[in-house]
Amino acid sequence: MFSDISNRKILIPALIGAGICVFFISSGFLSLFFLVPLGFLAFRYDYKVAWTGVLFAVIGYLLLLVFIVQNIGIWSLMFFAVMAIIFTWITSPAPASANVPMSYRLIGGSCLGALMLIIFFYRTVSSPSFIEYLDYIMGSFMQSNTGANVVQNALLESITAEAVLDMILVMIVRGGGLISCVLLFTVCRQISFSLARLFLRINRKNSPASGTSTLETQTLIVFHVSPSVIWALSGSLLLLVLTRMINLVVPEIILWNVLILCIILYLAQGLGILQFFLLRPSTPPILGMFFIVLFFVLLFSPVFNLVLLGGLTVLGIAENWVPFRASKINGPPATPQA
Repeated sequence: MFSDISNRKILIPALIGAGICVFFISSGFLSLFFLVPLGFLAFRYDYKVAWTGVLFAVIGYLLLLVFIVQNIGIWSLMFFAVMAIIFTWITSPAPASANVPMSYRLIGGSCLGALMLIIFFYRTVSSPSFIEYLDYIMGSFMQSNTGANVVQNALLESITAEAVLDMILVMIVRGGGLISCVLLFTVCRQISFSLARLFLRINRKNSPASGTSTLETQTLIVFHVSPSVIWALSGSLLLLVLTRMINLVVPEIILWNVLILCIILYLAQGLGILQFFLLRPSTPPILGMFFIVLFFVLLFSPVFNLVLLGGLTVLGIAENWVPFRASKINGPPATPQA
């Protein structure tokens, strides 16, 4: 794969993308989007550029830890490298695994990422300095919120760093880690896709035709969940109730992750249905823009966002019986399924 790494068409964009990736991961807030440059390389160029960018990014992050931070941080480097490799495999697989549907790659990659996130969390909270820092933060928070309300003060004093970490751990192993990885990969992938499409529109004369055809298929409109997933959703929900009743911890954790994964898939299908109706040629642009703005307003509104996401999930489940995108389903069997 890296045999022609000296090719300038591969080397220059890979170096630039890797440099931006390393800058993002070390810049605070932008670290949430450190995968976007790698995704841009995948969508704008090809898998050779994307994987070369991953190699340069890992080397660059290692150099940053050694010479700038002056702390190798093997677990930080491992977390960065694993997440970058998983994301690039999802967005730009090598030809050997290109025939694996993107939804399968997203599922498998998110599960591996969640496992890595849990391990990284365990390693972080096992550090005494981290516990001391968390105690300091919580102490400052309690002092700033102490008032005349005796009940509130008693509740705040009963909260300890260990209790907070235990609660976070319970949430992470019961689907929280999986949700975090799916959101991370999906958001970074969509931003990368949008930037690559914008770049191709601006530079259409100099853009390769292959990149344009690739981008045309990268949309939720063509995303469909396999009908068999409804049985996994129903079975995991039923078994989850039973494991809770007889207090089986390990099966409960597994079932929670299966249930969350099924819900995420149907939510993605619901979003695909919504996108299908908004982007139809028969939909007036003004009306489509209105519903897009309304969607984001509801998405960031408490309570309403839960209703919105729940409704889209139910809409995705309903497509098992109602072919909302019948015009897209009828045709060549090229639709990716989960």
